[in-house]
Amino acid sequence: MMSTTSEYVFLNGFFNGTFTIFNMRDPTSQPFSEKSLGSLLIVDRPDTELTIDLGAQIATNATTGLVANELIDAGASLTSKIRVQGVVWPSVPYFFQNPFAHNISDMLVRVDFDFHIETPWYCSDADGTISVYLFLFLDGERHLQGAVDGTWFSYNGGGPFCTGHITAGLNAAMPNVVSQVGPILQQALSKAAGVPFSNLHYLPGTGVSTPGVFIQNASDDVALGLNLA
Repeated sequence: MMSTTSEYVFLNGFFNGTFTIFNMRDPTSQPFSEKSLGSLLIVDRPDTELTIDLGAQIATNATTGLVANELIDAGASLTSKIRVQGVVWPSVPYFFQNPFAHNISDMLVRVDFDFHIETPWYCSDADGTISVYLFLFLDGERHLQGAVDGTWFSYNGGGPFCTGHITAGLNAAMPNVVSQVGPILQQALSKAAGVPFSNLHYLPGTGVSTPGVFIQNASDDVALGLNLA
């Protein structure tokens, strides 16, 4: 049995933007461990690790089409791909509404996308981002679970008279967004269903473990690592 040591060097902040991966095989079987040193994250990954590329599982063509259709129904249009990113709890925009909802070191998964709203001639068009935050955890039986933790949106434009209408429309659309995300999340986590794990951890990008050097974007993709109990 062997293991892989993955070193992640972030160039634009922790789990943000472009980063470099250095994967090295270890002939001995190292237990799972991780340590963060500023812009460097080092993870020892046993071969028994189960990895789920959340970006690949969530940001599918089917999901993109669903989001685009939902936005059309809300009078908006999709202007970006779907991004999936790991975000530490204090960086979540609604953190101060309930700071003790999670541990300070907990990481959530942000699924976000950009939108455009055309307005009447007397208002400027609006451009913004909708974000859905997911919390993944191990339950009392050490099985993987996930749920929508919250939503957030921001936009620019809509002035001088249309911002109230835009905000009300986005607020009204959020419950439907949440209801659509639930089944997508369960499908994304299905390969780990019913399996007990000792811990879960996040890996920026795709979670690749192949030996070598790779450059990826942590703002577009994040992977979940699970170690068997």
